Amino acid sequence: MTESMRRELGVREGIKASTISPGVIDTGWADKVTDPTGREAAQELNTIAISPEAIADAVVYALDQPADVTVNDLIISSTRQNW
Repeated sequence: MTESMRRELGVREGIKASTISPGVIDTGWADKVTDPTGREAAQELNTIAISPEAIADAVVYALDQPADVTVNDLIISSTRQNW
């Protein structure tokens, strides 16, 4: 989809299109799960969560490229993620 948007918008209009796909982000969501079993699973998953600042850095990286460069896809995973 991003490549199609790049071709449609970038080639004709010079508009960049990027997809940023992060893994689990530490936003505090795990503490808001009300089901005890679900909360335990969410908190365990959150132990490998990526900081919001790391995701922001990736967004800035994509946006900070020269006008003639497009970052199509960034997949950001925790180093410790095993799936």
